[in-house]
Amino acid sequence: MDPHRIARLTEQQRTCLRFVYRHMTSKEIAPLMGIEPGSVDQHIKAAMRTLGVGDRRSAARILAEHDAAQGIQPLVYQPSDIAVSPDSSTFGPPIESGWQPSGLSGGAMREEQASFRVATSGGAPTLPLPIGTARPHDLSWLARLGWIFAIMLMIALTFGVFLAGVEALSRIGRTASF
Repeated sequence: MDPHRIARLTEQQRTCLRFVYRHMTSKEIAPLMGIEPGSVDQHIKAAMRTLGVGDRRSAARILAEHDAAQGIQPLVYQPSDIAVSPDSSTFGPPIESGWQPSGLSGGAMREEQASFRVATSGGAPTLPLPIGTARPHDLSWLARLGWIFAIMLMIALTFGVFLAGVEALSRIGRTASF
């Protein structure tokens, strides 16, 4: 690939392409960069025009190959349920977005104000219902299988109790009619 074309890419275009290389969508990239999904699409389209390719995956692959040749470490995808320890006591929008924070006023936030969802392991079983912070996708395959078995057992017991009640009522009806 022509290194002059890659050199014409902006830093935001490069960042978007690196996330695309990690199989992320524009909607997933946008909050990470602090911009709208439409802006992410525009950065990717501009990068595709600059590199002369027809799809975003090809553009991302070209940049990844160039970065590997230059010795640049690729982005490492961090799952969203793992909190990363911050470097400073404030969080704000990324510097690459073009917005420069001025002190703590505006969009910056103190670390104590940031909300994190803590992932707990062990303890009571997680319900497969959206109750509190638990979500169905938080369950392991073994827990899902256990819940399926438990629900099947509850349905069978309920149906058995229902049949026993109907039989008891029919016996009462037969003895009362004589």
